[in-house]
Amino acid sequence: HAPILLFASKLLPPATAKDASALYAWCRRLDEITDDVNADLVTIQQRLAEWDDRFDALCDGRPVDGMDAALAQCLQRNEGVLTEQPFQDMIAGMKSDAVDGRTVENIDELEVYAYRVAGTVGLMLLPLLEADMDRARVPAIALGKAIQLINILRDAAPDAALGRVYLPQDMLASENVSNEDILNLQSSDGYRRVVRKVADRAGELLAEAEIGKSTLPGLGPLFVQIIVELYRGYLIKLKQLDYDNLNAEGERVKISTLQKIAASGNAIYATYSPFSETSAK
Repeated sequence: HAPILLFASKLLPPATAKDASALYAWCRRLDEITDDVNADLVTIQQRLAEWDDRFDALCDGRPVDGMDAALAQCLQRNEGVLTEQPFQDMIAGMKSDAVDGRTVENIDELEVYAYRVAGTVGLMLLPLLEADMDRARVPAIALGKAIQLINILRDAAPDAALGRVYLPQDMLASENVSNEDILNLQSSDGYRRVVRKVADRAGELLAEAEIGKSTLPGLGPLFVQIIVELYRGYLIKLKQLDYDNLNAEGERVKISTLQKIAASGNAIYATYSPFSETSAK
């Protein structure tokens, strides 16, 4: 989610971009706490608890450092529309990762997690974009959830190296796929069917976000469409791989720089061309 906030900060007017940068810095530091490979689980859990306390402190006007102060000012400037809830939800999502042998029971739990660690970013950004919160909330959450589901499919091999299996346990069990199979990067027909089901759900969420982009003012629709096209590229790549996202080298699924450039071009066409279906929505 942090790169999306950084990208947003480049598209926004200077005053608003300052707030986006404050959000980026806060989320980035939270990421670094959760993904610190040099820290044990107990240390990470303690740091997350401290981060939770720090957030409460900055909301009470007691920031610890300059970056906390910048976020406090962002919250004050957007009082009434940018609430504390998405920040608290994101911290809860990160805490759920700070366990040994991370798993998810079903698709509903996976989508709750996806909302907490990524859908919350959309809720943080909407006030900065001066969006109609009532109309834009659901599409923004859909986009964040789609991004996280695709990130999970993209990063399955690196996550396995960390002992994390995010694919729903009930789906895996129905296909006789064990966590040990995944941790050992052993794919199968059943495993690929589970990946495809999650990819299909991510595609539905992308479509929901794409339709809802018209609720945003200014460059908002283009911003959303670029992300949709980029992440749709990962779904296309997964399909080309026959949904086998576990490779022996333990690397994430990648798309080329050319594909990323093409995604931007497709986004401009989809947003502004009178011949595009989504431009009219």
